[in-house]
Amino acid sequence: MSGLEVAGVVLGAFPLLVSGIEHWRDVAKIGGFFWRIRKEYTKCLHDVQFHEIIYKKNLKELLLPLIPDADEVAKLIADPGGQKWTDVALQDRLESRLHESYRLYYETIMEMNSVVQELKEELCFDRENVQDRLKIIGTRQTSSNRSPSAQLSAKFSKLSLAKSRIDYEAFRIRFSVGEGVRGDLFVLLKKCNERLEKLLHSSDRVAALETATTGPVKHISILESAFRKVSQKSDSLFRALNNAWQCSCQQFHLANLRMEHRTLTGVYFEILLNFSAPSKRIDMSWCWREIRCGDIPGCSSAQKTTDAVKSGHTCQPTTLTTLAPKIPKTPKLSRQKTVSFGGPIISVPQIESDVPTDRNVRLCQLLSNEKFGECMGIIGHNDDTFHIHPFTRQGEDKARSSVTLDHMLSQDFEGHVSRRERYSIALLVASSVGQLASTPWLRNNLCKEDIIFFPLYDDQCQDLYGEPFIQQDFSDGRKVLTSSDPSTDEYNFYSLGILLLELCFGSRLEDHPLRKKYPATSDPVAMHAFDVMAALDWSRRVSDEAGNGYATAVKWCFMSATAKGKSWRGEIIGNVVQPLETCLKHLQTAAAVQ
Repeated sequence: MSGLEVAGVVLGAFPLLVSGIEHWRDVAKIGGFFWRIRKEYTKCLHDVQFHEIIYKKNLKELLLPLIPDADEVAKLIADPGGQKWTDVALQDRLESRLHESYRLYYETIMEMNSVVQELKEELCFDRENVQDRLKIIGTRQTSSNRSPSAQLSAKFSKLSLAKSRIDYEAFRIRFSVGEGVRGDLFVLLKKCNERLEKLLHSSDRVAALETATTGPVKHISILESAFRKVSQKSDSLFRALNNAWQCSCQQFHLANLRMEHRTLTGVYFEILLNFSAPSKRIDMSWCWREIRCGDIPGCSSAQKTTDAVKSGHTCQPTTLTTLAPKIPKTPKLSRQKTVSFGGPIISVPQIESDVPTDRNVRLCQLLSNEKFGECMGIIGHNDDTFHIHPFTRQGEDKARSSVTLDHMLSQDFEGHVSRRERYSIALLVASSVGQLASTPWLRNNLCKEDIIFFPLYDDQCQDLYGEPFIQQDFSDGRKVLTSSDPSTDEYNFYSLGILLLELCFGSRLEDHPLRKKYPATSDPVAMHAFDVMAALDWSRRVSDEAGNGYATAVKWCFMSATAKGKSWRGEIIGNVVQPLETCLKHLQTAAAVQ
């Protein structure tokens, strides 16, 4: 097991320890000797609860820098057996956070696991056997007040009853004598918790010193490399998808790419595909598919690699192309009363797997088959290949309830988007612009209508929205894949500044009195100019609303949006992404303290 998985196992053991202690209490009360072990029982229970609290605090300190949402950390800790504890990406970020201390952390957490398992055995001693004795004694005590035949039966079993009382006495002695053993185990547990705390503090101090000495330049360089790789990979992925459709209905296919703040160089992409035909006369063999694309860890197709090498097959990317005319996008809006957002899911590191690419893959036909395996197939473009893995998170029925960011920020939206949620969206939007600008996923100005949210499943009757998605179609692929507008980057930065403003205040620019001062026009160039002028006036209030960091990010989008060249990604990271990260961390820290 990974260090993260073991941490979850240890966390899940504490409720079992409490249950074991409470079982001792129940047995002692029925046996009539609880007053003799009350002191030991109380001390033991308080010791377990104390170490559980300390361990949870250590876990929070460990996880908060890894998961940028205090609520998600709380959910993770509340679910020790959940799937998130096996998350490969989270495990990698854990190792990166602890650096050279990870090995000692792993050994410490394994030692804690051994200690809690010993405690569990100590506290759950002969539990089933004693439970049977409880039933026997309860039955005997009831039968003593019944008929003469029942009383005769009770006399016949006096020997068995005496033996049960002896078992109880042995049970009591075991609990009292075991106090020393439990005390030693609690001492070990305390040492492990203290060691974890020191490891975390020392790792954080070293990381802070390294950041102070190397400066933000190194971090910007790392993020810039990651953003460049995402840009290249996302461009190849869109082209691979565009080539793989091979169907006459390609114009009706839409891809929704999940927006992520990727900080690792290894990436995969989460895409929601839907078939949006305007007429019922068009045969729709599928409506909604959720896929992950990339070098997926543990892909079942890995065996094919070995077979292909043995048989001499060569790896070739799919190169077939089918294009069709463009149709408008019309995502359906929904009005909700309560809105909350799921935490971001960070990308997993890349694991290379040279699996042969099927030159004849027909993606539309492939998606129509509901009985696909873990890996549906592999598509590619140039030297990049992408495994297609299906999964279910949103669900087809949720796709019909999509909500655009434009609607969420409008006066017609009946829900509420908190400041922390808006800042989280702002960070994802800014990061996505840095990653996807000048790719087919982000063709022109990024606007509120392009950013879409889908409801997630929730056991409670609450409308839970996940991360934002960018929606793109494949209807005009040839034009998109061959065009290069030199002003694209500039307009994206202006529109990004407007989006950040709207997310800062939680309302749309067009609804603001500053924008309504300018005349209405159908000329897109004049409309854009009026938007920018009104936004510049509005931006003067950002510092008072969100602080200097957020104000710096907005100012750069307007004042430095014409900056071009190879360094623009580094500029947007240093002047927009990082200040927004800092703002979000301040809010999360405040939420964690509360």
